[in-house]
Amino acid sequence: MEKKLLNSTQEGIEKIQKIVDDMLHFAKPKASHFKEEEINEVVDKSLAILQTKLKKGNIVPTFEKGQELPKVRIDIHQIQQVFINLMLNSIQAMEKGGMLTLRTFSEDKGGVGVEVKDTGVGIPRSHLKKIFDPFFTTKSEGTGLGLSITLKILENHGATIDVLSEEGKGSTFTIQFPVSGGA
Repeated sequence: MEKKLLNSTQEGIEKIQKIVDDMLHFAKPKASHFKEEEINEVVDKSLAILQTKLKKGNIVPTFEKGQELPKVRIDIHQIQQVFINLMLNSIQAMEKGGMLTLRTFSEDKGGVGVEVKDTGVGIPRSHLKKIFDPFFTTKSEGTGLGLSITLKILENHGATIDVLSEEGKGSTFTIQFPVSGGA
């Protein structure tokens, strides 16, 4: 009984810590440290961090790597956070398992694109315009800051993000990075 109470207390503390961390990051983002990076390596590292959650959720990941992509000027830790936020949302949208497809590619305008696509429940059309708003969430857990933080980080990198979603079929988030950095 005591062990169960201790575990429950520990989980509660971890949730509170996550909420506080999210709120602090949203209110005052960390200073950026930009370097030229290979985007495929950043996506690989981000995907590796979530392997256990993907297996546990019966989600099959696929990574379609673009070839000979130019380097992008980014803060690797912040961009990993972006990819992890998007993949965690995908995992949560696929409660019964599914497919997570990551794809990197060259942009026509000389930039680099990254696509995060899932076969989850999708986002209702009425929510699409609100998903990047601070504290907007339809989930029972979480702060509703993940996508707001994602957008803020990408704007700081001179990058853009677009979303296409269809209820019952999944969502696709597409990020476009300028090669020159934009920071």
